[in-house]
Amino acid sequence: MTENRQVDLSGPQLFTRQEQEALGLLWEVYERHYDEIMAVTMAAANSDPALKQIMSQMRPDQMEADQLKSRRQTESAMRDGKWQPILDDIREQGGHYAQMGLPFQSWFLIVTAAQKIIIEKLFEAYAGDAARLQVIVLALNKWFFDVTLARIGETYLATREHVIRQQQEAIKELSTPVLPLRAGLLLLPVIGVIDSQRARQLTEQLLDGIRTHRAKVVVIDLTGVPAVDSAVANHLLQTVRAAKLLGASAVVTGISTENAQTLTRIGVDLSGLVTTSDLQSGVDEAEWLLEFFRGRHQTGRDERQLPVAER
Repeated sequence: MTENRQVDLSGPQLFTRQEQEALGLLWEVYERHYDEIMAVTMAAANSDPALKQIMSQMRPDQMEADQLKSRRQTESAMRDGKWQPILDDIREQGGHYAQMGLPFQSWFLIVTAAQKIIIEKLFEAYAGDAARLQVIVLALNKWFFDVTLARIGETYLATREHVIRQQQEAIKELSTPVLPLRAGLLLLPVIGVIDSQRARQLTEQLLDGIRTHRAKVVVIDLTGVPAVDSAVANHLLQTVRAAKLLGASAVVTGISTENAQTLTRIGVDLSGLVTTSDLQSGVDEAEWLLEFFRGRHQTGRDERQLPVAER
């Protein structure tokens, strides 16, 4: 006989009252055949190479504790309608195993294995009540697919998006590395198109490099930038000014003949920049500036011998 229990309706409303009552009946069958259901589910898990490898790394006592916790949460959810704890656990496990690299189809494998054995036991229990059997099976499928797998899928998607963002950040950092050439001198080789977002990231990385290495001169090499227009030039000027605020002078190298003609034609004023035609010339200029700054520091000389852009 089904025990008359109070169903909690204060939490997330995942199921109708009829479905929740059907889940209460499902729990009775689930609990009665728990060991057999778990045996079938674990056999399915061990048949999956990825799941088997993860399970082999778990301590038996930890696995037993996790199963006991899951059993109690399932009972509380199916009998009393308290779904929040099991939902939180599903999201936590989904995120954990997604980060470990477990394929999403592994979850589908164990869920469908559990579904099959549970439906077999439901047919045995309710063979003479087709209407009630149908309601329970529909509630079971909703629990397994619309609730459990759907939330695990959402967690996998969020985890993947997080990993993609991390990879994008790593690619950005690799695309604009700040390289120390010697004490006080940095090189920033820029490759690819410079848009507003990348210009901000470039500036941030350069300023971080100046602080970290206490740089006095930086060489910004644009040899790998396909086009230098007014927007790129403005970004460049802002980066140079920001570096100057931290006490570092900048030398810009690698502006091609075509880009120089384009900038001249559209009237971009680069008089505030120290520029050279190629990287070697830029490094030589930066070395001279660095020695000049060190000599000025030692002798207390003023800036009158510096180029106008560096005063």
